[in-house]
Amino acid sequence: MSVYSNQAEQIEQLYRKMYPSLFIYAKSVLNNPALAEEAVQEAFCIACEKSDELLGCENPEGWIVNTLKYVVQSTLRQREKMGRLVMKALNAGNAAQLSAPDEESVDILYGDIFEDEDFRLFKRIALDGRSMREVSDEIGISLENCKKRLQRARLRLQKIISGSDT
Repeated sequence: MSVYSNQAEQIEQLYRKMYPSLFIYAKSVLNNPALAEEAVQEAFCIACEKSDELLGCENPEGWIVNTLKYVVQSTLRQREKMGRLVMKALNAGNAAQLSAPDEESVDILYGDIFEDEDFRLFKRIALDGRSMREVSDEIGISLENCKKRLQRARLRLQKIISGSDT
């Protein structure tokens, strides 16, 4: 048995043992089962990438828990940033102050900004609170493709808000 397969087995055992409690934690903080599942999966992807560090530490379970905490914090920051960006875009468009932007007002103000698909993807994640995995599955693209399209849409919106793209 190679070192790699032994590490993979150890990580898989940690995953099977810890997934339920990690999912409950992430769901309680993120208030969204799909985002929670995505966060736990990301924490274990990091564990696989850093398997030597994980398995070489005294407390691998604690390492995973801390990694999940960082992933959850990052997810919250990213969602807050997207929310602020949407509100900034609405305000820059001289829209009335909205406590919760509705889809029609966003479509009217910014419907022509993005290609239809990228704009819908951005709205589903930023306004509807959907996870990237949900949206990527929904429209039939890979998670990485979804991340890239979201990043392009976000950058384009930032340029428009700052006035550097007219």
